[in-house]
Amino acid sequence: MSEYTTAARPYAKAAFEVAQAESKAAEWSDALHYASAVICNESFVAVIDSPTLGAAEKGDILIDICADKLSNTQQNFIKALAEHSRLVLMPEIVVLFEALKAEAESTVEATATSAYPLSDRQVKSMTDALKKKLGCDVKLTTAVDAALIGGVIIRAGDLVIDGSTQAKIGSLTQAVSH
Repeated sequence: MSEYTTAARPYAKAAFEVAQAESKAAEWSDALHYASAVICNESFVAVIDSPTLGAAEKGDILIDICADKLSNTQQNFIKALAEHSRLVLMPEIVVLFEALKAEAESTVEATATSAYPLSDRQVKSMTDALKKKLGCDVKLTTAVDAALIGGVIIRAGDLVIDGSTQAKIGSLTQAVSH
């Protein structure tokens, strides 16, 4: 997967730079997500894998499918990807584009996974604490995993805060065994 990331990085950066220059990062984000969803569709995977179609034809098919969702500049981006046989990189390009967009907007996407649903007050409290710790805006999403028993695990980029009961039991077990 890291080779996909390496190959996708310059395309994501180029798309982001154009999006910023046009002041249309949100529109580019929507267009890239849409094109990525089409590319990941089982039917379109057959198009990408088809040896009878040329690279330009594959790009044209994608543009035809997404035509009403793509500006001329975005269509040119798709053509460039197709010409270099890089359409398969689109999902990774989306991830990298979103990371660049979040960095530029000084926002971090975080996930709080807990054993039980969190109240709005708990979510706000965690969001405020993360904003203070990270020094930027935080978009916190929540998930439920009953296997945690209790507590919460927060993931924000490379930062992981594991306050789950499961982790505490693991620490106790390790301390007792030594």
